Amino acid sequence: MKLRNAFIMLILCFIFHSSCGAVESVQINKIFFSDNRVSESTLRTIIPIKEGDELTQRAIEETYDALYSMKLFKSVAISTSTAGEGLADVKIVAKDGWYLLPLPFAVSGQGGGSAGIFVISRNIFRKAESVSVSGATGGTGGAAAVFLEKDGRSLNIFHSERSAEEGIYTDGGYSSVQNMHESDNADFFSKYGTLAALYKRRQQTNSISIGFPLLRRRKITGLSGRLSCIGEKNTYNTGQQELLGGGRTSRVSLEINAGGSGEKRDDLGVIFGMGLADMHKRLQQRTKTKNMWGGGLSVSNAGAWTRSDYAFSKAALSLDNSTVWGRENRLSLRCSAALSANAPENQLPATGRETGLMGQYAREFRAPRMTSYNALFSKPIIRSKRGILQAAIFVETAFDPADYSATVQKGAGFSLYYRFWRFPLPLGLSQTYSFRDRNLQVSAAIGGRF
Repeated sequence: MKLRNAFIMLILCFIFHSSCGAVESVQINKIFFSDNRVSESTLRTIIPIKEGDELTQRAIEETYDALYSMKLFKSVAISTSTAGEGLADVKIVAKDGWYLLPLPFAVSGQGGGSAGIFVISRNIFRKAESVSVSGATGGTGGAAAVFLEKDGRSLNIFHSERSAEEGIYTDGGYSSVQNMHESDNADFFSKYGTLAALYKRRQQTNSISIGFPLLRRRKITGLSGRLSCIGEKNTYNTGQQELLGGGRTSRVSLEINAGGSGEKRDDLGVIFGMGLADMHKRLQQRTKTKNMWGGGLSVSNAGAWTRSDYAFSKAALSLDNSTVWGRENRLSLRCSAALSANAPENQLPATGRETGLMGQYAREFRAPRMTSYNALFSKPIIRSKRGILQAAIFVETAFDPADYSATVQKGAGFSLYYRFWRFPLPLGLSQTYSFRDRNLQVSAAIGGRF
């Protein structure tokens, strides 16, 4: 990196026909592209420089960052040459590629077994686009999805039908078969408290979501939005239908996210080397600490106008901060809050992933309002051109501020995973200890969330 910066400065000094201490302004005459399959028009919309702009080292570095953020290129090189007095040409050599992969799969676990196919493509139409189609079926139901993304704009269509066994406890907690190691076993559910009810829930979901950039800085999305229409119907056996909010809970939601670059499903491209052009940045030690802020806001509403059997609304707000230093040591802090009005039981905010908890817990708690806090420290143990071995520890809690003792879930956890740069799924081990339930949940997986 230092050698490249020095080389750029020498070329700029030569172009300016002046000493580096008294550099004259130089404008970009023409921008040339080579070795790329993606269309030139697409690249020109991504890079922050254009003909007529002032040529500076900062502009060149921002162009590198914009191209790296596309997660498409195997290598990127930018060079300059004189084009007359006060003018310079910029040549961008960006080697990319494309892929179309059909991946059949079969999985089994505590939620039952399923099998299906996942077809994903990238850059086939030379627009740096991502397209995927997937479908799966199993004993607990099935799902199908279509996803398209280009330049921060996305379309996601999803359908699923699934069934699960759930238990409600006398202290207000609940468990789903998804969090258990066994299913159809009342004795197993009873390990975590006195059961008030045990039932089966069947859920049908149809949704369509449209994502779009709202604000870009240096051609990188800093603020994005997502509009979703979600059709959901829950059916319960026994007498839980009315108590838990059975029937249609169709709703419309709007999300605003800050600090993200939009949804993109291009991980499989790394198998072909795509997205690895910034490998030198991944491996180098940071010379200064970087602090980053992010956040999100989502609101949703349901009523007769959405063909829902219930009229309710929900809102959620999150704020996070990450500090990165040295060899990618990271300290992340996050807080979130969720609020609902007139929501049925199955739509209440819960002490789980939807309120930002990272760990896996045997039980969750629902309430009309929830808040959560968590802190995570992660440290790479080994980093090389082959992959990264990383460890992380976290502490977290979620609760209803108006009823802390009845709803609090708090815990701490540890995870260790290895990820090959050219293999998109991590190999890892994670564990979470619940201070409330005095329960340890351990999981090992290929892929998943760590």
